[in-house]
Amino acid sequence: MRFGVLGPVVAYGLGGAVELGPARQRTVLAVLLAEPQAPVTSEQLVDRVWGDRPPQRARLTLHSYLSRLRGVLAASGGPAVVRRAGGYLLDVEPSTVDLHCFRDLVTAARAADDATAMGLWRDALALWRGTPFDDVDSDWLQAISASLELERWAMILDRNDALLRSGHHTTVLAELAAAMDDHPLDERLAGQFMLALYSGGRQADALAHYRSLRQRLVEEVGSEPSPALRELHRQILRQEPQIAVTTTSEQRTAQTVTGPVIAAPSQLPADVPGFTARDVELATLTRLAAEVPAAPLATIVGPGGVGKTALAVHWGHAHRAGFPGGQLYVNLRGFDEREPVTPWEALGRLLMALGWRRDAVPDDVDAAAELFRASTADRGVLVILDNAGSAEQVRPLLPGSGCFTIVTSRDRLTGLVALNDARPVRVGALGGEAATELLSRILGPERVAADPQATERLAGLCGQLPLALRIAAAHIVGDPDVAIGDYVDELERRDRLDVLLIDGDPTAAVAANLDLSYRTLTAHARDLYCRIGALPGEDFSQDLLTAVSGLSEEDTSQALRYLVAGHLVEQHRSRRYRMHDLVRLHAARSARRDLPEPDRDALITGFIEWHHDRAYLPIEDEESNVFLACEALRDHPKLWRLVVPLRNTLNEWRSVARVREFLDVAGRLAEQHGDGPGLFRMTAMTASALRSEGDSTAAVEVGTRAVALAGDLSDREKVTAHGNLGIFLFDHGDFIGSAKAFAEAVGRAAASGNTRSQLIFVSSLIQVLVRLGRIEEAEKYLRDAEALRADALTSEEQHVRLWLSAAEIQVFRGEFDAAMNAADTALAIAREGSYGHLDMWCMQVRAQIQLHAGRPEPARRAFEEELADARDRNMHSFEPEILRDLAEVLVDLGEHHRARDLVAEARAKWPKIARSHEPFADLVLAGAHNGLGEFEVAAGHAQAAVDAYRTMPWPARLELALLALADAHAGLGDTEAAQRSRAEADQLATVINRPRRERFRKLRPDRLSRR
Repeated sequence: MRFGVLGPVVAYGLGGAVELGPARQRTVLAVLLAEPQAPVTSEQLVDRVWGDRPPQRARLTLHSYLSRLRGVLAASGGPAVVRRAGGYLLDVEPSTVDLHCFRDLVTAARAADDATAMGLWRDALALWRGTPFDDVDSDWLQAISASLELERWAMILDRNDALLRSGHHTTVLAELAAAMDDHPLDERLAGQFMLALYSGGRQADALAHYRSLRQRLVEEVGSEPSPALRELHRQILRQEPQIAVTTTSEQRTAQTVTGPVIAAPSQLPADVPGFTARDVELATLTRLAAEVPAAPLATIVGPGGVGKTALAVHWGHAHRAGFPGGQLYVNLRGFDEREPVTPWEALGRLLMALGWRRDAVPDDVDAAAELFRASTADRGVLVILDNAGSAEQVRPLLPGSGCFTIVTSRDRLTGLVALNDARPVRVGALGGEAATELLSRILGPERVAADPQATERLAGLCGQLPLALRIAAAHIVGDPDVAIGDYVDELERRDRLDVLLIDGDPTAAVAANLDLSYRTLTAHARDLYCRIGALPGEDFSQDLLTAVSGLSEEDTSQALRYLVAGHLVEQHRSRRYRMHDLVRLHAARSARRDLPEPDRDALITGFIEWHHDRAYLPIEDEESNVFLACEALRDHPKLWRLVVPLRNTLNEWRSVARVREFLDVAGRLAEQHGDGPGLFRMTAMTASALRSEGDSTAAVEVGTRAVALAGDLSDREKVTAHGNLGIFLFDHGDFIGSAKAFAEAVGRAAASGNTRSQLIFVSSLIQVLVRLGRIEEAEKYLRDAEALRADALTSEEQHVRLWLSAAEIQVFRGEFDAAMNAADTALAIAREGSYGHLDMWCMQVRAQIQLHAGRPEPARRAFEEELADARDRNMHSFEPEILRDLAEVLVDLGEHHRARDLVAEARAKWPKIARSHEPFADLVLAGAHNGLGEFEVAAGHAQAAVDAYRTMPWPARLELALLALADAHAGLGDTEAAQRSRAEADQLATVINRPRRERFRKLRPDRLSRR
């Protein structure tokens, strides 16, 4: 299979073009094609596919697209989408993707002689069908598209050089003329055009084009043509017979500046002793410096105390030889106790360092900036502008062409990136090994080796921040009697910000360093900074911060941009923010000082209510934060409202014991404060927790208690209590009691206008009624529910439930094609809306329809796909049931050993098997052991299943259990017992089981009792 992204995203298999599905699904494929064989995490995929506009359940939607892509590619003989190294990758050869073919051809052409390169250029250009990724909507892909357009343009310019060197000036002239219309200020293209004109005998036209270009550059850009273009102009004026094509490397030849005595200063501060790590950042600076003049400006940005100045100065010392024009340095004091250095003051210092007298420096900033650019142009000067406060402070200080500038700042300086093509080098805290290495260099390796655990704890308490590490190390090294562990104990016992400072040196204090950043914030940004510091949790969504900020959405976004730009807050994922540990401590301290107590109390209340209001949404992004918040607020009287969102955690069988702990605490608090709704909710969730543990007996007992507690509450709580009890009774195998509880919930919901709960519990009630064989009753409830479809309160999620309910009834009636259509419709809605658990339910129903219709092979594939999805999405609670269902299919296919093993695997994954699930495991094992000829073991399992299904009762399953028991008796030679069991099964003879019985009758005519 071959793929194309240099235009619309396409794929071609052996049968021709492949239908890749909807636009967003093609976007997922395009992201994987951009970096084939490189794992991309789920978080990266979500960010690259949706950017800052992900859907509410982005991760679930993503997994649905990945699942469908697997099917599309597999059906066309294409590569697999595999999970590897914590991410997903497309297992495809890069050579089958036009983008990577293009790059390979360009690389080969640049290394080849001109004659060979011509064909390679043509082949590379032929791969382009339009704008890359033209038909998909992704900011990340559009950025790559823009970069690819630049690569294509650079390739065309290289090809033009080769054509001109080979004497094809007439061939390329028309194309060059057209290109000048689109790129009127491209000096390299202009040089090629002038050379083509001159080589074709049109000297006057070449000179006229130079004059026109120079005028535009002066008027629109404010600069003269480059030295290379001026040299070409001079050669054409002199009518030199042989003029070589000027290459990018030749344009970097240094020129001598005329004027007064121009010094080659060396102003760099002393290098930092024991400079540690930062290999990636150092290499990035080296690469950017090598690209001058293409990349003349780098910004080193990061939080205070992270070592930005040390990095810039260390790199400057290591590369002094590469800057013959000197090394300039000025501290702009953008974040400092003192006033910032003005651009005019900084220019005066820089020009005097170059040899200009003070009285020769113009009073006008713009004029001084022009003089500085002229004095440095093409001289190969390194300029380090340290501690910049803003882009406006920096712009006048940028030198002339051929120089390299490094700007350090706590601000992101995005204005320099946008308007001055600055290349950002972001610096964060050191990694664990690098932090230990820094401590080792200061304290001595022997001292660190003597207590490695304390050293690791020290690095963690300092947040791997170089400033904090150096302060801590200075305290320890200054007193040989202080052990590393003793200092660590002090840090853990006291406020770290009170310990991480050097008395008498305000620059050597973490808190003072952060104060400098805090004071530069706007009023809104300072207030939000304090509020974040007062909140419990690891990170925060933008929606939460907007809710608790007291600001409008727009003002909150602006305040966050200030905090991010100042590196006080990090946006580590789309619309999610976090703080460095020490910054968080400083923010909390600032909150206690600057945020009034009533505001802090209201903030926590708003925080709790925001989480409570999202209790029925997926919790994956907030789960760890809710746990941390529950721990921090475990004495809060409304703790229960913070615990309620953990219902989703229980449903996925995660951290059940930890949830139980908070349920107990919150329940006691609610009871102490006479909070009836809180006590009810915690009791109801405790029952759900018991259900998650597989203890259906206890779940029914506590669920019944919750029904009693709901008696004095609103209809909403009563509906929930009865509906939940229906679930617990279903798990317990009491189908009649379950149907009664569900009917009570549905009736109360309908009477109170609670459409959402009515539809949820109707679908559950229909499942129970179908199992009881009460089909007419189930159909009546479905008709009543379908009458609500037009109700504005119904959602797509409810439509999924109704379609699945219809499918359940249809499959019981033997209407398998209609049931499959209903299930397919439900699945399409579930995937489009990212209803994760409903998505899995739809897949389960589809697979079971195939099985009951007597089509075990499609059923096997469907269950295997469902199992893969559950594992990909970490939906562990679904695995045991899917494994058991798959085992049933394998029994029908005669794979008895594997079926038996899958049941064992399912049982191992269940904390404790609920009563309603145990007989099905027995039924599957009875079939497996019958198939293996182990009839006595099979008889035991079959009899247990028969007894259980009689009690529930579940006629369709009882029929299958009786047939399995008949098989076991027949195998044991007890013909009379086999005939009795078979006769009872024949009396039941449910329609749903007819195709399976017929299939086995044809496969095994010698064993009619088999099914």
